[in-house]
Amino acid sequence: MTKTLLFIFLVFNIEVVGQNQRIISYNLFDRTVDTLDLVDFDSTIVSEMTEYYIGNFNNDINLLSEKAPVDNVFPGSNFTRKRQASLDFDINNYPIRTTVKLFKLENDSIKSKCSGSLISRKHVLTACHCVAKIDKDSLLYDSLFICPALDNGRTNNNFECSWVKKIFIFENWNISNSDFSVLELEKPIGDDTGWISIGFESDNASLLDGIFYKFSYPATTILTLDSNSYNGDTLYYGYGIADVVMNNSFGVKYTNGIPGESGSSLIKIKNYKTYTSYGVLSWSNNLNHSRLTNWKYYALKSIISNDLAELNDNIIDIPEISIFPIPTSDYLNVIYLAEYKFNKLILFDLNGRKVLEKTNLTNEIQLNLSFLQSGTYIMIIYSDKRHFVNKIVKTTANNDY
Repeated sequence: MTKTLLFIFLVFNIEVVGQNQRIISYNLFDRTVDTLDLVDFDSTIVSEMTEYYIGNFNNDINLLSEKAPVDNVFPGSNFTRKRQASLDFDINNYPIRTTVKLFKLENDSIKSKCSGSLISRKHVLTACHCVAKIDKDSLLYDSLFICPALDNGRTNNNFECSWVKKIFIFENWNISNSDFSVLELEKPIGDDTGWISIGFESDNASLLDGIFYKFSYPATTILTLDSNSYNGDTLYYGYGIADVVMNNSFGVKYTNGIPGESGSSLIKIKNYKTYTSYGVLSWSNNLNHSRLTNWKYYALKSIISNDLAELNDNIIDIPEISIFPIPTSDYLNVIYLAEYKFNKLILFDLNGRKVLEKTNLTNEIQLNLSFLQSGTYIMIIYSDKRHFVNKIVKTTANNDY
């Protein structure tokens, strides 16, 4: 009886609230504007993060120092000055390859803009002031383009670039409170590069506890701030301890950012465990980053979580296709008429991570899913123009009896 009463007490004392500002969605391809529903969340949760993914390109991860730096630091701080990333790391490896360069299309030419980070297979986190007019719900540009792991003025041959299809910003945003934007890409380039997670920490001490890294594309030479010469075409990095925090921002005392770094993340690193962005650069002084708080985090999380649901837009309704058994504990059979000419099958988990891919398909396929954890997965079978989507449930062998 005591346990039951305690359970009831806990359940009815969970406070569910909604986000403070709705999100506006701008579709750059068809020029439509939409407003997303407010997101409810449990306000008693004080810390959460999405999951990171290292991508399909390779399994190589850059080992990043988790000790406070003592060399090449800003005076009075424990954070390094900017240094060219390729001098110390292979930028083709995770997590550096998740850093993107943002370009604007202006007068029939592509020009340098801001920095950003991949946070899902086809979403980039950056600053709202990079894409929208300050404190106004109107965009600066009608065409944007991003490239991952660009360096020395050259796009990276290992990864695709992509046009931005949609821009998400907070309604009635302002630079001191909600300077965040999520860019939805035309191509899911995060499948190869991987992505970092996003998160929030309500406790200030917990937020600052750790080593933070910044990967970005500084674009302006300001000799009074920095002796380096920048033009936005080279990837730089800095790292160290964050030591200043406020309700809606956090950063590093006695440091500064450079134009072009706007939108870049301050990422808490624990090698092989955590690669989490807690905010994006908004102001130069003290590397002042807009801070992800609970309602902002859950609003942005809802965008990237809906990615797989949107794959249903172009479903082919094929009654002749047969997928069995569902649920399955090991093997899954897929049979369809050969005239449909499917060429690729991909299985995703609900975090958007690719867990299986098959090409050169025949009209009778048997998939071995015994290596997967139990849960729900999304299967997509592609043709040249459209695709078929289905939900797959994987169980353990014991659950089948």
